[in-house]
Amino acid sequence: MGRKPLIQRETVIRTAIEIADTDGPGSLSLERIAAALGVKAPSLYNHFSDKADILAGVARSIVMETPRAPAPAGGEWKQWLIEASVRFRETLLKHSRAAPLVVEYFPRGLLEKLYAEHCRVLAAADVPTNYQMFILESTHRMTIGAAMCVATGRPAMAPFANPDQFDDKLNESMQQGNWSDAKLFAEMLRVFLDGVEADYSHRE
Repeated sequence: MGRKPLIQRETVIRTAIEIADTDGPGSLSLERIAAALGVKAPSLYNHFSDKADILAGVARSIVMETPRAPAPAGGEWKQWLIEASVRFRETLLKHSRAAPLVVEYFPRGLLEKLYAEHCRVLAAADVPTNYQMFILESTHRMTIGAAMCVATGRPAMAPFANPDQFDDKLNESMQQGNWSDAKLFAEMLRVFLDGVEADYSHRE
C-alpha cells in the first residue's frame, strides 16, 4: 500500500480558497476539501479545530494577499488611504465568490493590528485622535460593501432603465458620467475623506 499523502495547514487553506473561488463558500465542506487533498476528512483535525477554523484561515489568507500601499509622503494621508482601500477591494474581487467568507470570518486580531498601524500613519499626519478609528472603520465598511456589490452582480451607476421618471438634466448627466465601479469607489472615498478633513479642521 502507498503512503497516505501528507498535508500542511497552508495547503488546506489554499485548497479551500480554490474551491470557494470556483463553486462558492457553500461548497466548502470538510469532505470536499479532504477529497481534493486525497485524504479523509478527520485528517484535517490534525491542523484545525473545526470547519470555522479553516474558514478563518481562508479569510486571513485572502486579506494577507493585499499589497501594502507605500507610506504617505508630505501628509498625503487621504490618497494613501484611498490607495490602500483600492488594493483591498481588488483583492476581494480577485476572490469574489469567497468574499463573503472574508466579511464573516475576518480575523479580529489581524484587523486590530492593521488599525493600529494605520492609526499611527494618521497620527503622523495630524489627524485628530478622536477621528482616526471613525475614518478607518468607515473606509473598511465602504470597501467591503463596494466589493460585495460587484461580487453579487450589482452594476455601477449607469443610465436609468426608466429615464422618464427623472429630470432631463439628470438623465444627461448619467449618460455622460461614465461611472465604472472602480471610479465610483475611489470618488466615494475621496469625497468622504475630504468631508471628514473639513469637519475636523472646522472644529479646531
